Amino acid sequence: MKILHLPTAVGGNSWALAHGEKKIGLDSMVLARKNTWLDYPCDIDLKWEDKSYVGMLLSGMRTFFDVRKKYDVFHFNFGSSLIDLGKYGLPLMDIPFYPDDKKIVFTFNGCDARQKYKTIKRVDFSACHDKSCYGGICNCRVKDWLKRKKIKKAQRYSGHIFSLNPDLFHFLPERATFLPYASGVDIGPVPYRIERKLKIVHAPTDRPAKGSSFILQGLENLKKKFNIEIELVENMPHRKALEIYKQAHLVVDQCLIGWYGGLAVEVMKIGKPVAAFIREEDLKFIPDQMAHDVKETFINITPINIEDALAPYLENTSLLSQKSKAALDYVHKWHDPVYVAGITKAVYES
Repeated sequence: MKILHLPTAVGGNSWALAHGEKKIGLDSMVLARKNTWLDYPCDIDLKWEDKSYVGMLLSGMRTFFDVRKKYDVFHFNFGSSLIDLGKYGLPLMDIPFYPDDKKIVFTFNGCDARQKYKTIKRVDFSACHDKSCYGGICNCRVKDWLKRKKIKKAQRYSGHIFSLNPDLFHFLPERATFLPYASGVDIGPVPYRIERKLKIVHAPTDRPAKGSSFILQGLENLKKKFNIEIELVENMPHRKALEIYKQAHLVVDQCLIGWYGGLAVEVMKIGKPVAAFIREEDLKFIPDQMAHDVKETFINITPINIEDALAPYLENTSLLSQKSKAALDYVHKWHDPVYVAGITKAVYES
């Protein structure tokens, strides 16, 4: 069975998943339309960052005709496709034209499905409440309409829909199922030693989305009471960022989104405790045991309790050591690429 993951390498998830699928005997590849400053790997890079809009469109069309019969499964991620003119009201243009004997699978990763105004209405705080989140691209209600249109088309043409974030089930069709992130395959645990100064790392891909202003203010306040060092990882290639994560004693992911992302999975695999906001009311969408384990593993923070939530761990660093072990146990149990690949393989073969 030949699988093509496309059209992005966002978060490194497709790359890790493809490697998990290879380990269980599938022929799995990753295609990316373009790379980003994060520099996640892929097998086929169309290098759209170097092309004009017309060049990108022509590249997408050429690639579509090249791959449409080569693979058995097309696993689209970030709710997108090769020829996706969503901003013109024409999303997922190529999806209806894959051969009938091919399996179409979609994974929605986050803001490809999350809708601003429904989220604001549903919860008291979130990244969607901040008008500057991702440059304010969702402030126009048309964006939410386009997302609904894309989801509807994915529902019509796909054999299955996955979600990497529990809150997305508020927007996706009922038949969608949860898929854990696949952990990176080229990193492993490093010895967790706490010396005199604790190093706390925060890595915002987008400051308003992650709630970085709340996080950094809370950490600065804690710095007045505890011997800690704060390091911000921003606009840095993935490989270089990993070297900083290896030196961290605690990684603070986000305090607004309500779930964790690929970063948290990566740093847990190298044995780092993670602080993040986990929205408990959305845990009903994931396996019961995972919901239990996530609450035991993460230090749960909100915009208003960062100092109170982290202070006990800075006072008693043995608690951080316990969270380090919990993080390793959790990531190997729920995010092992082979485990996640088993989930996707069952869908591919259904």
